[in-house]
Amino acid sequence: MNNFREPVNQLVQDGKRYVEVQLDSVKLRSIKGLSQGFSTVASLLLIFILGSVFVLALSFALVMWLGELMGSYVIAAFIVSGVLLLALVACILLRGKLFRNTFVGAFRGVLDPSQPLKENTLEGVDAALQLNQLQVDAAEEGLFEDVEQIKTLYTPKNLLNQGLQEIGNRTTHAGFSFGHFLIKKVRDFVRKK
Repeated sequence: MNNFREPVNQLVQDGKRYVEVQLDSVKLRSIKGLSQGFSTVASLLLIFILGSVFVLALSFALVMWLGELMGSYVIAAFIVSGVLLLALVACILLRGKLFRNTFVGAFRGVLDPSQPLKENTLEGVDAALQLNQLQVDAAEEGLFEDVEQIKTLYTPKNLLNQGLQEIGNRTTHAGFSFGHFLIKKVRDFVRKK
């Protein structure tokens, strides 16, 4: 029992580490959730804008142009509608690739996790989350071991023994100091005579 307080100090350090890795876990999950949420909103907004403004403006112009070329505005309207429908379907199918990783970098900068992200993608966040979970598990195990060590070390018998040992050490130190003081006074007295 060199340092009787060491297990408590270790528990405090491990507790701090556990809180830090849990905080990183929250930050990483926030980055992932916010990125996915904003990408969904952005893709839906783009699809809505494409579905309204682009369709209205371009379809009107194309119907007019094809109608004059073909001599039938109805056939021209069906052709333009089919092309725009294909564009809309392509946007819907590609929305994951277009917007999936767009917001990861922005949220990473705002939340600033201490867990490094190798890349600004959701796959990078998932990899960081897996590494973070290993750190959380290790921190929990360290805390558990510290608590178990404290349970075995700080029994009433050990606390009494440690207290008595500390009292003995302080008494011994005080005794040596008093002894040195007396020896010095005796020397001084002998030298004067």
